[in-house]
Amino acid sequence: MHKSNYVRGLTYAAITALLWGFLPILMKIALQEFSGGSIVWFRFTFAFVVLFLILKFQKKRPESIILSPPGFGILAGIFLAGNYYYFLKGVETSSPSNAGILIQTAPVLLVILGVVLFKERFHRKQGIGLAIAVVGFVIFYRDQSRQWGGEVYTDASLYVEAAALLWVGYMVFLKKLSVLHEAQHLNLLVYGTAALVLIPAVIWTDFNNTHFGSWMLMIFLGVNTLLAYGCLAESVKYIPLWLLSVVITLNPFITLAVMHILPLVAPGLVAPEIIGLWGYIGACIAVFGVVMVIRKD
Repeated sequence: MHKSNYVRGLTYAAITALLWGFLPILMKIALQEFSGGSIVWFRFTFAFVVLFLILKFQKKRPESIILSPPGFGILAGIFLAGNYYYFLKGVETSSPSNAGILIQTAPVLLVILGVVLFKERFHRKQGIGLAIAVVGFVIFYRDQSRQWGGEVYTDASLYVEAAALLWVGYMVFLKKLSVLHEAQHLNLLVYGTAALVLIPAVIWTDFNNTHFGSWMLMIFLGVNTLLAYGCLAESVKYIPLWLLSVVITLNPFITLAVMHILPLVAPGLVAPEIIGLWGYIGACIAVFGVVMVIRKD
């Protein structure tokens, strides 16, 4: 692989990780005025409209993939719509950092799926990493279950795990299509499909009497979608999935750091995290194990 392409792929992956690190916090703030269905629908609709106009301006015929969509592209859109919706449900019923940690099961599931479906090799070191990750997730889960209450936290965890499974499906479809279609055309199809799928989840009265700051937050969430998945789609072309997964796995540390700082500089904007010492230990162990699973020499 050419060094410049490698660096380019890593840069795109790092931007995605940064955007995803802030994302759960911004969504938690948006949930104070909008329903989850309205938020995710707006994000996809905004991203679709803006990307369509950009591609049209660049004379890249964005309508071509819409008029003749690949089946896997439509499935990718459906899976990503479910991922967004259930992840936001996890954020709503728990906290940004909690959802950010638990969603890290997604890259592990992606590796396991590669072994099962595509007969990829699973090394001894990855097996050790998987065991470490499981221990970390169990420690984190037990801490958070005590903090939140068993039933409430179980529901939140199930929402996030559903989101993780759907993301894995999305990534598999994207990888298959990336060799046949231009990345941003695929994103356009995914955004449009997801926006259509999520229409029944929208509460239209959410958009009545919305003040300027709320609209700016929603637009920023739409821009986050456009940039994060645009960079993700580009990085898939230049670096292997395992390396991409390693980089984006680090995004929960961004979420944890910001969630410690934000209540100090803007009290009342979001509730402080209620993670105990063992929760932080479990989170670090889990992320370390995940990196071992997805990293290949």
